[in-house]
Amino acid sequence: MEVTITDLSPCRKQLRIEIDAETVNAKFDNVAKEFRRHAHLPGFRPGKAPLANVMRAHAEKIGEEAKRALMSDSYSKALKDNNLKPVIMPEVEELQFGHGKPFQYLATLEVTPAFELPEYSGLEVEKERRTVTDADINKALDTLREQRVSYTDVERPAGDNDFIVVNFTGTIDDKPITDLVQVARGLTEQNNYWLHKTQNPLIPGIVEELTGAGKGDKKGVTVTIPDGFIYEELVGKEAKYDIEIVQVKEKTLPELDDAFAKGFGADNIDKLREGVENDLKNELEYSLKKSIRNQCVDKLLNAVTCDLPETIVNETTRIGVHNIVQQNHNRGVGKEIIEENKDRIYANAKADAEVRVKANYILAQIAEKEGIKVTEQEL
Repeated sequence: MEVTITDLSPCRKQLRIEIDAETVNAKFDNVAKEFRRHAHLPGFRPGKAPLANVMRAHAEKIGEEAKRALMSDSYSKALKDNNLKPVIMPEVEELQFGHGKPFQYLATLEVTPAFELPEYSGLEVEKERRTVTDADINKALDTLREQRVSYTDVERPAGDNDFIVVNFTGTIDDKPITDLVQVARGLTEQNNYWLHKTQNPLIPGIVEELTGAGKGDKKGVTVTIPDGFIYEELVGKEAKYDIEIVQVKEKTLPELDDAFAKGFGADNIDKLREGVENDLKNELEYSLKKSIRNQCVDKLLNAVTCDLPETIVNETTRIGVHNIVQQNHNRGVGKEIIEENKDRIYANAKADAEVRVKANYILAQIAEKEGIKVTEQEL
């Protein structure tokens, strides 16, 4: 068997494989003998027909099976002999095949990148010294309280921490904001929209103008779109809003008592606090280990320069784009905004994919060198 390798790119190879006619004929004979064992030919008992008769009667099937076996054996041997590790199935082009002829074909494939593994033991990293504090526990408990929050309608002017339910229309230069940014419907008109000074201001400055107003009041508010706003086209422009206050709502958080604790499956508030503390300690330990791991990976990434298989990067990028789009959908981001930012989404996904793919190859080579294997039980 002769193998000629052409480098199409650092990770893309073309193998020209030729198997001599003698080996081809021997494979035809072996396959034909297997067919003869079960062949039913007129005038002959199964397994007794002359080989030539069997080959004539089943020529096409015997040829296909011989080709499959020859290609499988020769391709595997070519990979092993040349230390090639394919990452995808090859593209095969048949050049010549038949009884009495050399079998010639091309196999185009992508392979794992070749690089020199850097020193990976004794890497220096920084370990953050942190502990779980009472402030951390109190903050976590406040987060649990937020999950049990209630809102009460109040008949008084809105305070700094109230939620204000409004109907509004917004314009810039006396035109609907959607005339400037078509997808900005949420800034142009809303009914029963909940505003809050910090949690949902719509545009900074609006809620401050409504503080002190009450249910049924109507106000005109003018604000300047600030730097860093989601729609860059609107930055620096004055937006005018006609606002009707539908309702003022007061936010009420539950008390941290035993009744509250039981709502989260704890016997009492002390047990809940203890459980929260343990959870925070576990999260902190995981975070510190992750930080160390990321620092190690970053050092290895910086120490290795190599090309990457295009197919693997593209597939990882595709998955990344899907995940980013799905996350944005879950956050309520509209299709129009996603479409506007599709180039940025793709660029971010591809950059992340290249890092992930490169890191996987480095770590896989370390695992191979160290003899690290994952067992079925660990999976």
